[in-house]
Amino acid sequence: MKNLLVWILVYTGLLATSQVFLKWGVGHLGGIKLKSIADVLPLIIKILTDPLIIVGTLMMLATYFVWIFILSWFDLGMAFPLTALTYVFVAILAFVLLGERMTLQNYAGIFLIAGGGFFLLYK
Repeated sequence: MKNLLVWILVYTGLLATSQVFLKWGVGHLGGIKLKSIADVLPLIIKILTDPLIIVGTLMMLATYFVWIFILSWFDLGMAFPLTALTYVFVAILAFVLLGERMTLQNYAGIFLIAGGGFFLLYK
């Protein structure tokens, strides 16, 4: 199956979801606070052992391999601009799952990005 749109949706969906897991993980850690250089190593250990951050990181790793497949099957000039759909999915997931607010500018940006994707795929 070498349908560009399907693979881009898999790639961007995975990447956007990984960002949500990373955000949840950082929230789970209580944010990142560095008061001195001595705080760096314990923070790194907390980051590397947080289950939500691990899941987000593994999902990002999966997107790397999906991207390699995409590059082997499709033109970069066609595939790469479509990765902007990640912004659309991140905004929607942040709104739905994280309760983040969306402004008129967010909606306009989503519309423009989705429209750009449509024109790239329209034959």
